Amino acid sequence: MKAKNSAGVMIGILVSVCVLVFFAGCNRRQKGEDGQIVVAAVLKTTVSPFWQTVVSGLKDGAAEHNVKLIGPLGPPTEDAVEEQINMIQSVISQKPDVLVLAPSQPPATVKALRQVKAAGIKIILIDTPMPDNFEDYETFIGTTNFTAGADAAKIIIQSGIPQGSNTVILEGAPGNPTMTQRADGAEKTFRDAGFNIAARQPAYSDKERAFTVMQNIMQTTPDIAAVFSANDDQALGAYRAISQAGKTAVVIGVDGTRDALNSILRGELHGSMGQNSYQMGVLAVENAVKLMQGAAVDKRIDSGTTVLTKENAQKQIEFLDKIGG
Repeated sequence: MKAKNSAGVMIGILVSVCVLVFFAGCNRRQKGEDGQIVVAAVLKTTVSPFWQTVVSGLKDGAAEHNVKLIGPLGPPTEDAVEEQINMIQSVISQKPDVLVLAPSQPPATVKALRQVKAAGIKIILIDTPMPDNFEDYETFIGTTNFTAGADAAKIIIQSGIPQGSNTVILEGAPGNPTMTQRADGAEKTFRDAGFNIAARQPAYSDKERAFTVMQNIMQTTPDIAAVFSANDDQALGAYRAISQAGKTAVVIGVDGTRDALNSILRGELHGSMGQNSYQMGVLAVENAVKLMQGAAVDKRIDSGTTVLTKENAQKQIEFLDKIGG
């Protein structure tokens, strides 16, 4: 009788152990430990139209490649630098294989990224590069921003504004190299072509701030012929300020957001330098998979730009409808 009881106890213990092992195995699978690659994504924000399209690309890429995606995470605004750094540090504890990051202020992010690297997590940068002296990342995927700004200025010049006219350049948040490079490209092109830069000011990637900045500029320089904005939200805010003042100007932004495209179709914005934001997300996941499979990845991948005007704005809207952007 005693032997029977002992045997029963042993069987019970074995069953319990098997159940625990089964659920532990389930937990491992949920964490990607069964071979599924785990990618965490921390963006500048997830609420603006541009970044929502990046999110769509990341999610579709993850679904296509059977990748477990943490996030995408992002603070409420692009200038919430400390909040983004806290998110990066929080992600380290979740032990992803790869971190996809769009740094809001790259110099301020260096320390956190060194911690990411020390944890054995590979780093893919999108949209915004790190400073030249930081090389602890696998690849950067994004637009050649100086060229995007230069090309936008060329389109403005080709629109027929008189040589020597006053132009305005709106940057994003100070310290954001993506916006600075676009503004640099536009400024050089304007100056080389003989145009006056009436003002170059930050507008923090925000419509309302751009509206106020543009109103203030027009108080001292009312005859503005053109505005280059380093993103579309700022372009829309600047256009509204110009329109409410009863004036006209050629306004071009960067990103190719839905709001900007609709404005172009209404004859308001002149155009937008459309970044392939969806493709940035897809390429980030594809290259994360390549890295984890041991394949070589280029250090710099240009996701490209598309000039968006009345001629092709509707087609781009249909694409955004298709991807849910």
